[in-house]
Amino acid sequence: MEETVERPEKIVAISLDDTVKSAANRMSDNKIGCLIVNDRNGQFAGIVTERDIVTRAVVSSIDLEKTPVTEIMTPQVVLCPLGTPTSKAREIMAANHIRHLPVIDRGVVIGILSARDLMGQQRLEDRAAAEEVAMLSNCLKSIELGEAADTVAREVPKLFHAGRCVLCLWGRPHPWNRIEKRQTKSEDPPAVMSTNRCLCAREQIEHSASGEESDDENRFYDESIPDDCLKAGAKGPRLVIPLSISGLKDAPEHELSGSLCMCGLSDCSVLNRELTSYKAKLTKEILTSHLTNASLYHQARITSLTDALTGVGSRRLLEDKLETECARARRYKRPFSVGIIDLDNFKTINDVLGHAAGDEALKKLAACMKSQKRTPDVLGRYGGDEFVVLMPETKAQDAAVLLERVRTKVWQTPVAESLSMTISCGIAQGLPDQNDSSSEIIRRADLALYEAKSSGRNCVKIWDKTMSKVLKPSDIEFEKIQELKRRIAGLSEQAERMFIQSIWGLVQALEAKDPYAKRHSENVTRYALGVGETIKMPSKQLGVLRRAAMIHDIGKIGIPDAILSKPGKLTPRERNIIEQHPLIAVRILGKMSFLEQEIDIVRGHHEKWNGQGYPEGLSNSSIPLGARILAVADTFDALTSNRSYHNSRSVSEAIEILVDSSGYDFDPKVVDALVSWIREVHNRRGRAEQLALETLLDLEPQLDDDPAAKRVVEACATDD
Repeated sequence: MEETVERPEKIVAISLDDTVKSAANRMSDNKIGCLIVNDRNGQFAGIVTERDIVTRAVVSSIDLEKTPVTEIMTPQVVLCPLGTPTSKAREIMAANHIRHLPVIDRGVVIGILSARDLMGQQRLEDRAAAEEVAMLSNCLKSIELGEAADTVAREVPKLFHAGRCVLCLWGRPHPWNRIEKRQTKSEDPPAVMSTNRCLCAREQIEHSASGEESDDENRFYDESIPDDCLKAGAKGPRLVIPLSISGLKDAPEHELSGSLCMCGLSDCSVLNRELTSYKAKLTKEILTSHLTNASLYHQARITSLTDALTGVGSRRLLEDKLETECARARRYKRPFSVGIIDLDNFKTINDVLGHAAGDEALKKLAACMKSQKRTPDVLGRYGGDEFVVLMPETKAQDAAVLLERVRTKVWQTPVAESLSMTISCGIAQGLPDQNDSSSEIIRRADLALYEAKSSGRNCVKIWDKTMSKVLKPSDIEFEKIQELKRRIAGLSEQAERMFIQSIWGLVQALEAKDPYAKRHSENVTRYALGVGETIKMPSKQLGVLRRAAMIHDIGKIGIPDAILSKPGKLTPRERNIIEQHPLIAVRILGKMSFLEQEIDIVRGHHEKWNGQGYPEGLSNSSIPLGARILAVADTFDALTSNRSYHNSRSVSEAIEILVDSSGYDFDPKVVDALVSWIREVHNRRGRAEQLALETLLDLEPQLDDDPAAKRVVEACATDD
């Protein structure tokens, strides 16, 4: 069976005088499901099927050998002419709910189609179409978006025997907006466009490629051709495949949408629309996949070569371009220059005006340089507040003129009210008669920049040989440096000790105002050090743990007293507020670099072993050990103390609760260590009665007999 109904080689028929029995035998012998019934003159009279025999003869119990077929045949039959497309034949059979369709030629039945024949033909057609479309993937191997688009415009029309095509994709916002069912064209050009013998002008191309997908199974077809396209020589019908391409990270600004429009389809594509639509659907899926991958690569490449904040080139772009320029200069013996530009006093801008103002200053600086540089020059952000400009075919003196113009422009650009920016610039020239590497040229420009800064900033310096003098060991008095370092280290140690004492006094003053929190930090410190001693933490780490325990709740200074002292259950909003106190503590202590380890412990002391804590939801060993210890010590003191929301529990009850939560809320090893420490202290005091809280908190009287307790108290009272 071809794409259209052709004349069959053999027709099986019977006459009106034949019996039902002979009709059944004829079907069985020929393995068919229906017969043509002709009259005595050989003219078509009707059709008889297996279903007719079963429903009208067998079920009615008539005599099959004596009953003529005229009593069970269907005289009024739906027919189709010779040359009808198979897809049309399927439509006729579906519309009339029949399984057999006679084929006529000039009024004479010449054959019959069955649903089984058409289904088999459709499977073969679909398989062949799928294999044909699958071959398209072999052509779309390029990861360059432009090359992939050209391949699509060249190869896809071959699948549909189309005369011309155009692929158009726009970035968001889409250039066509529906307003009262009217299309308003944007002046933005397509982000991607590739044509194959398309005769339309740019504006007609945009119009023809703006088709939208519908729910109709023939949604890809469009019988009409726009007038402008017709005038340009386009021929119908056309096929429009809508496309939507997701870009990097599915960001809207990186999405592309549009379509592939093909016109001048061949007769075979027009006749079998069902098959052509199936091929178009498969083609759309393949194109979406390959063009999306190409778009992802395209955006990733652009991102890697562009600085996200300032929009100028990235360091990678600079390094690639500099290597290329060095090779070109060596080959053709031509000069080039490199300039390094540094924003003066950038740290002060950040500290005084804030990081947002610092970012804005960098953007303004980049904009100034872009407006002043020449077209061949390559500008990029080298790192932090440093920019590099690569100037091909430029000697150092000419580069200095350019950067002096940039410096003047920047000086006239305010970063804030009554505050202008200044820059320092260093220039190095790549000499054609020297084989200097790119890193050596950057090093020379950096030395020139250092010279500019040493000269008072806000100036441009060109590298010369006097700037690369190598220092000798005798030039530096290292003994004086070491002595000063020792003195500064001593002052730093004193400052740290004074800070700890001051902040401890502040914590005690804050807790004194809360009747429920008196001595809380002191108690937690004792319990935490008891655990640390039990698990044999080094003395230095015990000191870190002690300081972290002392300041672990300092962030509660930012929590309203009404929430801290609320006797009832907290609302979700109140719970969210109180969960901020570890982050508030980090904010308060953040600039104390010598408390780096302590701050990590304070930040995580409300994390839980199962990952259900806050503020970051850490779990298991990802929680710092000190934070796991503080979590247990903090909870133990809360359980054994009076609070606005509960009465104190005994030591035994508190231990039972902690053990029950071990492995869920708390580190099992830490809970075991606390229990061991409590029992050890109790046994050393010789107490036979029930465990008492006073035994744990009143360590001083038994120091001589309790070495472990003595070490704990010493850790509480002194620095490590």
